[in-house]
Amino acid sequence: MPVPSTTVDLAADARDLTPVQLLRLARLFAGRPGIADEATARPDADPHERTWLQLAGAPHLQVWLIRWPPGTSTGWHDHGSAVGAFTVVRGALTERTRVAEVQEERLGAGEGRAFGASHVHDVVNLGEDEAVSIHAYSPSLEQMTHYDLVDGRLRPAGVERREAW
Repeated sequence: MPVPSTTVDLAADARDLTPVQLLRLARLFAGRPGIADEATARPDADPHERTWLQLAGAPHLQVWLIRWPPGTSTGWHDHGSAVGAFTVVRGALTERTRVAEVQEERLGAGEGRAFGASHVHDVVNLGEDEAVSIHAYSPSLEQMTHYDLVDGRLRPAGVERREAW
């Protein structure tokens, strides 16, 4: 698959970044003029599903632009060994996490979240308008474990590997 022209080549010897550094990086990408407009639905994609575009990639870093139609969700998942961050560019997203119980935090345009490798969450667009966000991970995503919320507990439901994307 050809790499989109918006991809930035990063040094192959880049070091793993911290969640706070990734949030700063996501905010830098989010501040790029017209970035939200680059999150258009692919012609071959269902317009009611999330679509994403990789903006930057190297062995120790990935940056993604994600378009969220109303009602779309990631489902409960982690990011394998990667740490990450995301920031909302347009609209609003709700992040659900579970410690003792499910907690929700609504994040509007300009707001973001940084998280460690053990972070499990579900991100959803509960609004009536499309949302756009920037996500950054270090090292690059290799796999994600998906979870089901059953009787208030998260139970592993399967592992999705990079090859499937």
